Amino acid sequence: MAAIFLYPKIDKMKGSPNPYMLHFQEALSKNHRVVNSTHPNRGILNFFLFFFQAEIFILNWPETIPEKKLGGVQTLLFRFFLWLRRKFGKRIIWVLHNKGSHHKGENPTTQDMIDRMMVHADYIITHSQAGADFVQSEYPAFQKKVYVIPHPVTESLGRYREGEKEYDFLIWGSIFPYKGIDRFLRFVRSSEELKSAKVLLVGRCKNQDYKQEILAILPDNAVFKDELLSLEEIAGYVAQSRFTLFTYNSKTVLSSGSLIDAIRMGAVVIGPDHGSFRDMKHWSFLQTYREFDELPGMIAGYSPDAKEIEADRKVFMEENTWGNFVRKIEAITGI
Repeated sequence: MAAIFLYPKIDKMKGSPNPYMLHFQEALSKNHRVVNSTHPNRGILNFFLFFFQAEIFILNWPETIPEKKLGGVQTLLFRFFLWLRRKFGKRIIWVLHNKGSHHKGENPTTQDMIDRMMVHADYIITHSQAGADFVQSEYPAFQKKVYVIPHPVTESLGRYREGEKEYDFLIWGSIFPYKGIDRFLRFVRSSEELKSAKVLLVGRCKNQDYKQEILAILPDNAVFKDELLSLEEIAGYVAQSRFTLFTYNSKTVLSSGSLIDAIRMGAVVIGPDHGSFRDMKHWSFLQTYREFDELPGMIAGYSPDAKEIEADRKVFMEENTWGNFVRKIEAITGI
């Protein structure tokens, strides 16, 4: 049993917690002690409060520390932590989710954090082959640290059902510019082949400027519901849609928790040909595109086989449980 510090810490009662971290903590706690599991999130201070209790630090999204409240101070303290952990022989497992900041784009502060993590991480876990390729291309000296483990999945939220659907494309989730939704809507407006396709866009858009841009270009055959829904409610829309579409155009994206949730819901997914989408396109429930102009042909020629889709989904979900994810980390690191 290892003593593990897990970052970031999620307080269930505050805001909308990332289920990834809650599931990660739960899976680790079955065989290990997560030293900060019951303590409130105090940001970078927790690194020092639990420093001598932890043998291993598992870090997710540390490159976003500069973007947090008092980010400059937290970044300096994190650098001190990296020096301190080397002095005391603490190990770091870095889960590499992204190649940079979705919201800040390329910037020297985020780049510096990634550079430091490449040096200081003892193990680098990534959920897609694109993550390993990124390290091999940009940081070849550290490629031996990298291990690819698919994004884990929890219980099913639905199953694929054949039959008539109300919508052709469902796009769901929080709406940010990096997701490329505006580019897709402009394509739909200009595409003669998609003029009769029905598009449903569901998700909260906090950026009012971007929301107005979306509303201004929304085609007549698209509906936009600016709502924050539960996964169970979204699963209802998935059942009414032929495809769940991901329009990401950010090159920082390596894997997607929303993709995993869509699979749980029984969706047939169409996504960009990179990251986890590319890794998983051999499954019958997922197709990829390089440019939007491929979409009309893809959906026109698509003939679903519900039995094959459900069989593939069952195998994928059984192979990639949270328990299996932690067991793979244990085998890699010896914890």
